[in-house]
Amino acid sequence: MTQALNSSLPLIVACSWALMLIVVEMFSSDRRFVGVAWTTVLGLAVTAAVSLHYSGSPAVYGNALALDGYAVYFNLLACALGAGAVLLSVEYLGDAAIVRGEYYSLMFFAVIGVAIMAAATDLIVMFIGLETMSMAVYVLAGIRKSDLRSNEAALKYFLLGALASALLLYGVALIYTVTGSTVLANVAAALSSTHYAAADHVVLLMATGLVLIGFGFKIAAVPFHLWAPDVYEGAPTSVTAFMATAVKAGGFAALLRTMLVALAPLRAELLPVLWGAAAVTMTVGNVVALRQNSLKRMLAYSSIAHTGYVLVGVTAGTAEAGSSVLFYLAAYGAMNIGAFGVMVALTRRDRGCENISDFSGLAQTHPALAVALALFMLSLTGIPPLGGFVGKLYVFSAALHAGLVWLVVIAALNSVISVAYYFGVVRTIYFDNAPAEALPPARPYAAVVVAIAAVATVLLGVAPSPVLGAAKRAFSLVLLG
Repeated sequence: MTQALNSSLPLIVACSWALMLIVVEMFSSDRRFVGVAWTTVLGLAVTAAVSLHYSGSPAVYGNALALDGYAVYFNLLACALGAGAVLLSVEYLGDAAIVRGEYYSLMFFAVIGVAIMAAATDLIVMFIGLETMSMAVYVLAGIRKSDLRSNEAALKYFLLGALASALLLYGVALIYTVTGSTVLANVAAALSSTHYAAADHVVLLMATGLVLIGFGFKIAAVPFHLWAPDVYEGAPTSVTAFMATAVKAGGFAALLRTMLVALAPLRAELLPVLWGAAAVTMTVGNVVALRQNSLKRMLAYSSIAHTGYVLVGVTAGTAEAGSSVLFYLAAYGAMNIGAFGVMVALTRRDRGCENISDFSGLAQTHPALAVALALFMLSLTGIPPLGGFVGKLYVFSAALHAGLVWLVVIAALNSVISVAYYFGVVRTIYFDNAPAEALPPARPYAAVVVAIAAVATVLLGVAPSPVLGAAKRAFSLVLLG
């Protein structure tokens, strides 16, 4: 009983806090809406602290949930990214006329969904976490009800997400039919045996394909990426920042556990599929990003390209590759939430700041924000000594050690392609003339998030050892025993 309580205590605390936020908001006026935001940040900090304190708890509830190092790593990452998205929302929501108390509670529940996905050692529990996260984000994407783009984004995300979830659940059902279990370790043991018929092997491959489709949607892998540009563009920018970072991290948390634990015995059959998905995803993302004029849509296709880079590590499937993926997700989260933070800092109701041209001459009007945005673009490109470069270096090195030479060559070529559109933003910032109408002053809360993200991006590049060490311990000790 004590072990079960320790393992599930962070989730209990988080759920209680998310429900409390609804009550707090009911008794808050618009003037105290900032207080609800800070209460949310405090709750995320408490959840992270509880996760650290009780880390190392064994799997409980029939080996369905574990607060192991892997779960704690993603809990901390999700809480940090969630706190950043909340702070970006403080001033943005009021200016966008989004005064809805459920906003912060929904964002908290989305973080809870990510935590469940990371801690789940059972496919059914993993699915519950995925749906907890997804339902909250569906509503957040369309929370600006007076905006047709937001309505369209929510509807597209919901319909395609429901289809992907149905396919994922059907795949889990087929796996249970053959193996008799949905616990990851039990599935792996059953697949390692030779006691099932050849027909069952075909069913397993079908089931694995359905599971990959479900996770592929959440991480925006080609060809399940079509929702991402429209949803990223239509959703409120603070929600887009959360989707591009925390939601993607949750998808990869579940994908890594499933592919490298439960379905590890099928690695030979899965290798060509993952190899092709990684190559096509990064190529499509980078090539289409070249033609974008909207910074939001460009970052959406950039997100797709980075999904391809991370899939390189998933394809390698080694302990080194797994830890490099965890590090990459941390670096990607920092530089991406910072880039969206710059957009939030300058966006006003009467003046959008979503097109690349809107940032013309930013170095003349907001030099600090210009440096930060340029830093994020350089890091996303993979320029040393920033976090994005170190993340790519670790992932590509692990893939080379696993013998995936040609996949690394394709990834390197795609990184070269990405220079064109990332450096295009930098050129606009520093070499285009500022508009006659001056940009508004930066929002303080958003500026703080941008500053923290910029520092994290630099530190992950020049001193990656602490985070990389935590990633290695979280992955190797838990997933590979």
